Amino acid sequence: MMQYEVAKKYSQALFELAVEEGKVVYFNKKLAEFWNIIDKNEELKDILYHPRVKPKDKKKILKKVFGEELPQTLYNFLFLLIDKRRERFFASILKKYKEMVNEDENIIEIEVISAIPLQEEYREKLKNKLNDLLDYEIILRTKEDPEIIGGLILKVGDYIIDGSIENELNSINEKIMSIPVSKLGV
Repeated sequence: MMQYEVAKKYSQALFELAVEEGKVVYFNKKLAEFWNIIDKNEELKDILYHPRVKPKDKKKILKKVFGEELPQTLYNFLFLLIDKRRERFFASILKKYKEMVNEDENIIEIEVISAIPLQEEYREKLKNKLNDLLDYEIILRTKEDPEIIGGLILKVGDYIIDGSIENELNSINEKIMSIPVSKLGV
């Protein structure tokens, strides 16, 4: 619960600042690059999250790692998080900020899970169809999972549309299992 509240509070503040500066999308891009580097580097993450590393040392490390890659406004924001001992919430804050940017820009990210890699032609058809239905700019993230056998699973936020063969087979199995034995003539 605290994580949600902290993420909401700080992401809202950053979003308002970004709107004021006219850099909503730019900050989103820079923060994604920032988090990508942090998330892939366990050593860096350990230092940033360690309670015994002094805030001034964490700030120096960030400046050394990112140099001129981040605008001063983002450094100020990240340094504020460090001063307030909120660095553990980096991921949640950035995720919430990204959601706010997507909402502001009318963008929806949809995860598409298929049994085999989708050909570009089918990805474009699916994206166009979803664009027509939803009236949003669609960003497709594809993933393969041979367990679903065939069909597609679409994940939009907390919603899942399961059109996989695996789901259909499970549904048929449940229906068969629910038939009373007396009706089977046994």
